[in-house]
Amino acid sequence: MRKTTRNYILDGIFGLLMLFQGISGFVLWFVLPCGPRIGGACRPRDEFLFTRLTWIDIHQWLAVALVVMFAVHIFMHWRWIFYMTKSYCRQEEEVRK
Repeated sequence: MRKTTRNYILDGIFGLLMLFQGISGFVLWFVLPCGPRIGGACRPRDEFLFTRLTWIDIHQWLAVALVVMFAVHIFMHWRWIFYMTKSYCRQEEEVRK
């Protein structure tokens, strides 16, 4: 597989995960906000495709997937990050002279 194809697929998965994370956050915040408090506990109001607790699980697992994808993304681009940092530090050193 070509490097550009691999990066395209990686970024596509990353983007979809972020989109679904945003959607689940929107549902939890606006569609299924925490209901009235009874005895200090949060009582879900309704369901929207799933229960509020299921949406929370989805949101949390998407967060885990995003962290994993971030780590994979950094690992895949480690050489580029290293050389860009090295290049930037070299430019800063030349400016000081």
